[in-house]
Amino acid sequence: MNLEEAFAGALKYETKVRDIYRDAAAGTREPEARALYEVLGRDEQSHVDYLNHIRERWRKDGSLDSRGPETALPTRDRLEAAMSRAAASLSASSSGSDEGGERAALTRALAAEEETSAFYRSLVSTLPEEARGIFRRFVEIEDGHTSIVRAQLDLVSRTGYWFDVREFDLED
Repeated sequence: MNLEEAFAGALKYETKVRDIYRDAAAGTREPEARALYEVLGRDEQSHVDYLNHIRERWRKDGSLDSRGPETALPTRDRLEAAMSRAAASLSASSSGSDEGGERAALTRALAAEEETSAFYRSLVSTLPEEARGIFRRFVEIEDGHTSIVRAQLDLVSRTGYWFDVREFDLED
């Protein structure tokens, strides 16, 4: 895959994930869930903007910013605190009926984030070294998104895990 194809593919994945979060935000009745989807959607939009910017610069003068994008997400501590607040609302609304389709929305988001991360990993392993830095940073960010979505899905699905930590056991 050449760099132009890498940019086109990355834009396709970022747009797809952004749209999943926008749809989820529009489709939920839970303000806390909506806030989470909106933050993730804005982060994905910043990735689209960044990719368009660096692709245009690369087309004009051949230069690449290998640092990769920044993330609009707050620090992990602040994010975990916000997700804890959302947890009560999401778990209350998810008992039985899955009001608002949170489980389905999170399942779609998780699949898209995992697919996007896999795409970026393949770019890092196949592109020339000067282009790898851009996409290495995307792997880190998308893996973070995957962790967030998986934690919320585990919570809504009542698996007993949150951020890969066992919160409860049915035998407790």
